[in-house]
Amino acid sequence: MKDIRKRPYREAPGLIPEDLLGMVAACPVCGLQTEIPWLEKMKFPQHPIKSDHGVAHWVPVGIPMHCSSEQCAHDFIVNVPILPDKNRWGLFGDEAARYIAEPPAHHAEQPLSFFCITLVSLHQRRHDRLKKQVFNLKKSIRPSEDPDTWVHHFSEIWDSKAEAGTYLLSNKAAKIEHAKKFAKVIREARPELSSFNVSGCVFVPSDSKDRKKVLKQQKEHVFAESILTTLKEFRSREKSVNWTFDNVQDTTTGSKTEGWASECFLGLQYTRLFTWLSAGATVLEPQFVIPGSNFLLEIADFISYCVARDFERAIVGRRPEFPSSLLGQGFYQGTLGNGDRENMWSVGLPLRQFYGIDFA
Repeated sequence: MKDIRKRPYREAPGLIPEDLLGMVAACPVCGLQTEIPWLEKMKFPQHPIKSDHGVAHWVPVGIPMHCSSEQCAHDFIVNVPILPDKNRWGLFGDEAARYIAEPPAHHAEQPLSFFCITLVSLHQRRHDRLKKQVFNLKKSIRPSEDPDTWVHHFSEIWDSKAEAGTYLLSNKAAKIEHAKKFAKVIREARPELSSFNVSGCVFVPSDSKDRKKVLKQQKEHVFAESILTTLKEFRSREKSVNWTFDNVQDTTTGSKTEGWASECFLGLQYTRLFTWLSAGATVLEPQFVIPGSNFLLEIADFISYCVARDFERAIVGRRPEFPSSLLGQGFYQGTLGNGDRENMWSVGLPLRQFYGIDFA
């Protein structure tokens, strides 16, 4: 068996659900209560181990603790609360980013970077209908090609030139109309379609080395937050989840190219928090697939685009042409000015609550 400890990993972000802050465990020997160090790195990552027989896994159901009394110093295990696993859902995710090089002075005196990830899930009974609707939308703007042979990346559609003839979208107004039709399809698919958007904004340093480091950390933290947040939401509803992300590189060879994400996920498995939130379910590493290989990835791409554009337009004092409010109610998580994270179900990105801005 391969020793997973030899794999590189990345530190988990400092994200602890509010209801777990300050939770203590009593030493079974001396009775002293010790605060649970949710994010402290353990000696071993706690991850599911596949059985030699069948597809079942052995999963961690306890977290190691060490009594804080110098006289006792006893090692013991705290059992995590086990929740039923009634069914497993697939979550499909894609990202979007905006770099605002010259924000208005009243917002910031240095460049801003906004980054978000959207994960979507859909009840099985709506798959065929929604897939057909997305198929027809794609067909309407590119009738000469089979919609299954190309990916609906909205950034490419928005930036396309009419003279190139790639899409039957002759001007900006036609692109806006197409976006609104796509948003309507998503809105009307709810509540069977659920979306989870996690975002963050950071100041970008002028030094190139520092800038690269900050942008890298931002992406890693938002990714890890999206995993933790959706894990918590689904397990609290007695469901488990498989994550599938749009890979920015081709994976037709079968090799996994998003190594940074695997390292982030492994970093989470070194924490007691991850075991606690898993609540006895089999939680497997996310998969990265060929871009657009599932129509739900195309929906996640569009939602992320709308959210990122909301932020960008609000910063420069202009209204978006197709605001995220057109997408219906979704789950949003953002970073507050003091560094805390807040989440809520909202009709569109709650810009004022998360980032203290709004449309002009």
